[in-house]
Amino acid sequence: MDEYLYEKKYALLHLLFTIGLSLCAFILIGIVDSSFVRHLILLKFLFGGFSLFSIFYYSFIVRFPNKLVYIRKLLLLFLDIAALTLCIIIVGKPGLFLLPLYILVVMESGINFGLNYFYFSLIVSSLSWIELIKYSDYWKMNINTVAIFAITTFLIPLMYLKKITYMHEEQEILHETLQNTEEAANYDTLTGLLNRKYYDDFMKKVLKEREFFALLFIDLNKFKVINDMYGHDVGDAVLIEVAKRLDASIDEDDILARLGGDEFVIITKRKKVFLSKFLKKLERITMGTHQVDDVEINIELSIGISLFPDDSKSETFLRKYADAAMYSAKKRRDTYHVFYEEIKSSEDSF
Repeated sequence: MDEYLYEKKYALLHLLFTIGLSLCAFILIGIVDSSFVRHLILLKFLFGGFSLFSIFYYSFIVRFPNKLVYIRKLLLLFLDIAALTLCIIIVGKPGLFLLPLYILVVMESGINFGLNYFYFSLIVSSLSWIELIKYSDYWKMNINTVAIFAITTFLIPLMYLKKITYMHEEQEILHETLQNTEEAANYDTLTGLLNRKYYDDFMKKVLKEREFFALLFIDLNKFKVINDMYGHDVGDAVLIEVAKRLDASIDEDDILARLGGDEFVIITKRKKVFLSKFLKKLERITMGTHQVDDVEINIELSIGISLFPDDSKSETFLRKYADAAMYSAKKRRDTYHVFYEEIKSSEDSF
């Protein structure tokens, strides 16, 4: 997340800078000497095109923060240096004042993106200086000036290389710490499943998507008897075993969480016609007599299902209906799962 924020900040500054240069080029066209207008027109198109790219880049990273991260950063740095080189070639002698920007780009690439991008920008800068001398008569005659700035561009960032390395090591440690903290906040310590907090956050997200999903409330039958008969250690081992089996029953797109005690929840986006098959698979894998801590335990589940948006569009009512259907399943002998719509249908018939 920190790396993304650095990239977003860099992209925003980049966007503002290129738009500012474009406006300056437009304004100067009307007030400078006519001999320089041709250069300004070229710069106007250069900065205008780069501004459009900057707008696209910023919009892309905001919309797709995790897509093509490595490639888009390399592309941005490459185009930064290429545009700077082209600008210096166009303006000729006044480009002397732009040469220090190589140092800025190289330094910013290391600070915002990391060491790999730092080395990449140095390599691209080196190639750019060769192109500068090759395609500009003025800079070909002033090769010593280019060489001085080239050496400076290498030396100044390299002097700060240790600091940049240390800074990114600190960022990695901080990122790892935050990741561990996030995992601790979102995962159940006993079973390793997602916890109630994650379930609450995910429900808010999935409700906003307004797509069909099924909410399954799952409860172990006679779990109190298991705890009383065999002790809480065996009870915990049963919960761990059930969690493993439930996890083995779901797909990557499903969400499985432990709400607390012997209560579990699954959110699945399977189509309605496939839910019965999924429930049978879940019951087949999870239920039955299992060896837990050298004790044979008969595991049974009661499952209540509510559907979005069929039963409700509210998280509160979906949870309430799934819970009601689960308790209805506990009372029945012919099935281990009940859809809330079955309860509703029976109530409407009276």
